[in-house]
Order: sequence, then structure tokens, then C-alpha cells
Amino acid sequence: MNSDSLDTLIKEAKKKQEEYNSVEVKCGIIGMSGSGKSSLINSIAGEKIAPVGSTEQTMEAQSFHHAGIEFVDLPGCGTERWPQSTYIRDLRLESYDCFIIVTHNRLYESDLFLYTEMSTIRKKPCFIVRNKIDIAIQDESHDNNLSEEETLIKIRNNIKSGIPSAKKVYLTSTRHPTKWDFPSLLEDIASSQHGIKQDKFIAGMAAWSKKAIDKKRTVAEKIVGWSAVASAANGLNPIPGLDVSVDAGVLINMVSQINRIYGLTEEQLAYIEKTTPGIIGTPEYAGLKQGILKLIAKYAATEGVILILKRMGAKVAVKNISKYIPIIGQITSAGIGYFMTLSFGESYLDEVEDKANALLDELVAAA
Repeated sequence: MNSDSLDTLIKEAKKKQEEYNSVEVKCGIIGMSGSGKSSLINSIAGEKIAPVGSTEQTMEAQSFHHAGIEFVDLPGCGTERWPQSTYIRDLRLESYDCFIIVTHNRLYESDLFLYTEMSTIRKKPCFIVRNKIDIAIQDESHDNNLSEEETLIKIRNNIKSGIPSAKKVYLTSTRHPTKWDFPSLLEDIASSQHGIKQDKFIAGMAAWSKKAIDKKRTVAEKIVGWSAVASAANGLNPIPGLDVSVDAGVLINMVSQINRIYGLTEEQLAYIEKTTPGIIGTPEYAGLKQGILKLIAKYAATEGVILILKRMGAKVAVKNISKYIPIIGQITSAGIGYFMTLSFGESYLDEVEDKANALLDELVAAA
């Protein structure tokens, strides 16, 4: 490999990364006031991004952005302000990537209209969600002596009878996002997207299942790869005063992105504790949280990252790249940067994935 081919590789990687950074998945949220739309948005994101508690009907479209996903709380269809005949055109629903129709009791005529128009006619991914299923289970047990399984079947059949064309009805509770159909809802939304948009949704959705964590690994590995190429680029223009051939700033940014993808930030941990208060105070969670916070702090500072790089040792990196890159001048520096960042990133992914799985185990146990 010569400097020209390396330069081409760097440009291609930068282009892919820029495309990834600029893309958003636009998800429309449809439902009556009180159906739990805001709570659903927050549960998908794994972080509080939409205000919860208002009982007022949404009169205008409200957007909430999170890690490459734009959630749009859509106003009611068929009102004086938003008549059914022009609703799709006026709100430019053709530009959306998917829709979630949310109810906590029954579907309305406007829900059926929008599902038919967007899913059947326009072939947009639409997902029907019966929210607050935990409350329904309690009510049916108290009022009709139905078991949980009987309640789930009753509600699912009832909604399907209203929209026979619906392939699946998702029964969820935002108070228990690891239970019932919430994990599969996120997995199916991700599967409905393609290419970069699929990666973006996977990166932005919360890790409420083992499958979600596995999917996140694939996206995180792309982040590591792009970061490795960035380090190679910086190897061609070494950072003054840094005695290893890697820009610590590239690694800190990479680590920050990986933490967010796996839900390991202070904000996301705070949301988890509010959603699943049963984990607070348990020695297992306390120890796990302390380990996660130490991990975040350890890789957040330049000094800590450089210390880790020195421990890794540049000699190993040079040995690994010797058969790929001539040991001359700046090309050597670029190669060291690339392989050290790759090694650093893969090691960090293993550590973060272990903690994400351990956190999920605690959440499932406490649900």
C-alpha cells in the first residue's frame, strides 16, 4: 500500500461516516391523548427525550431527536385543523420512514384510515401497539378472572378484528420494556429499515434484549473501523507531543459513541433506574453501576486513553502491520494508528458488551 491508496481509503471511510452521521430515521407516532405516546418514545430511546404527563391532545406535530432517530408526535387526524382528506399531504407523511399507531384501549376510525393509507397503499412500515398492557392484565384479572395469557389473546384478537390486514399487534408496557412485545417491536422496526437507516435505528434504540445488544455490535464495529481510519489519517499528520501514533481525541469520541449505542451513559442509567426502580439498592446493580461509571470516567480523559495505549504497546502494532504496510516514514505511522485503534476498539467493545448484557440481566430479574 502506498500513500495514494491509503489516501483513497481514508476518503472512502470519511464519506461513509459522514453519510451515517447525516442520516435520520423519521418515525411518526400516531395515537389519542393518554395512550402513552411520550412514554413509548422515551422507552424506544432508552432516555427521557419527550415530556410525560400532559393530557392535552397534540395540536401540532412535535419532533424529538435522539441519536439519529426523529420521533414525531403527530396531531389527531380528522379534526378541523387536520382534516382527513388532506392530512397525509399537509403533514408530508410520505417523507416518513415508519409509523407507530399507539392505543391503550381501542383503535379509532382515523387509526384504521392511516394504517390502510400508509401501510397497504403506500407500503410504509406501520406498527400497531397496544400500550399499558400491564394495567389491562390487572384489570382483566380483577374484573373477569382472566389469566395473563387469556388477556393477551383477548386483546390481540380484538385489535386484529379492527384491522384484519395487520400482520402483528404489539402488546407493550413502557413500565416494563423488557417484557411482552416491546423488545420485538424495536427489533422489527429496525428490520423494516435498510442500509444506513437500519444502522441508525439500531444504534439509537434501547438495548432491552440480547438480540438488540447483538445487533448493536455490528454497528459499533463500523464506528471502530471509521475511527481506525481516522487514526491512520492522523498518522500521516502526527499530533505534536503525542508519543504514540494515535490521536487520543479520536478514541475518546469513539468510546463516547459506543457508550451511547449500548445505553451506558449517566442519562441512560438514570432513565433505567426510573423505569425499573426495583433494581435500585440491590448489591448486584450497585456494583455494576459503579463499574460502568468507572469505565466511562476511565476512557473520558486524554491522559487515561494515552496510558492504556502505552500499555498496549506500539511494538505489537508494528509487528501486525509489517506484512501490509512498508515500514517507511508516514505510512508506518498511519499503519500503527490504524491497528492500535482497531485493537483498542475491539477490546473496548468486548468490555462494554459484557456490561450491557449484565445490565440487561439485572433489568429482566427486577421486572
